[in-house]
Amino acid sequence: MTDQERAVMSVMNFLRDDNKRILLVKGYDDDAKLRVALSCLEKVYDKGIIRTSSMSDESFHINFAFNKNLLPNIVTSTNNYKIGKMVVSISSYKTHTQSNPSGNQDTFTLFHPVQTVLDDSKEYKKFLNELGNTYSNKILLVTTNEHTIKNWNIVNYVDEVFFYSVENDNPEIMKNLRINGEI
Repeated sequence: MTDQERAVMSVMNFLRDDNKRILLVKGYDDDAKLRVALSCLEKVYDKGIIRTSSMSDESFHINFAFNKNLLPNIVTSTNNYKIGKMVVSISSYKTHTQSNPSGNQDTFTLFHPVQTVLDDSKEYKKFLNELGNTYSNKILLVTTNEHTIKNWNIVNYVDEVFFYSVENDNPEIMKNLRINGEI
């Protein structure tokens, strides 16, 4: 079984578990985590919400992860976007506007990326408030720049943590991180 297959199985098991609501997806391959998260969500949901720390970067992250132009270069919180079979709204969790959706039992919310708020105590408290005001059926938190995160207190607020290992599928990333002393 490949690392990707293992990741898909883990995320799908979480999505099917009625007793779990919030999943933290960790790992060193940022693109692979985002691809697996969105691909699995598409198998279960028709609509969802992406909450990001940077509206100007989110389309780049998604387009780069899939190596396709799934989103326009500039996304706004007032539009809905098609990603695969899903319709998603995209908004910032760092800035609050009246158009920030909170979700419902028919939606997911994907918070991506979350590393910038984990190490900033003021932003972290605000983020926890946003998380508490999210009413989607399932919530996924996806990190980036995993090796730079110092504060992992967020694990106390999630139902499950999945570490997406890429030792077999992408050993080059792991080799480079070790050579650079980042892990």
